[in-house]
Amino acid sequence: MAKADFDIQFLDGESSDTTTLYHPGEVLRGQVTIFTDSNMDCKNILARLVWHTEGRGTPYQEIITEKELFQGTLKAGLPNYYEFAFDLPQDPWSYEGHYVSVVWAVEIDIDVPWGKDIKESKPFLLRPLLTKQESF
Repeated sequence: MAKADFDIQFLDGESSDTTTLYHPGEVLRGQVTIFTDSNMDCKNILARLVWHTEGRGTPYQEIITEKELFQGTLKAGLPNYYEFAFDLPQDPWSYEGHYVSVVWAVEIDIDVPWGKDIKESKPFLLRPLLTKQESF
């Protein structure tokens, strides 16, 4: 069975050492590079905008939208580049709490016929733009 290595990059947003920050209503643009060790037939490659909860309680995941990036055969030894863009919703915002966290991510899914799908994801933060309040 073929193996694939992923490199998911965000092309905009506010980058820090550990993550990328976006604000509600912005467009998240990115690119995924996929390398395979042998030719790989795939039904499709999907990019998904998702969020999920982590922590105590029942886990929850929601797929906001997905886009098809490719159908066909990935060639071995060659980088396969695919771009994606998502309009970000107004909520829920990213949150990291003591009991529960809300985590946003872009997920790439290679649908392999008659085999296990290959998935990779990259998290990002979705937080509102903070403005300075004037004092009276």
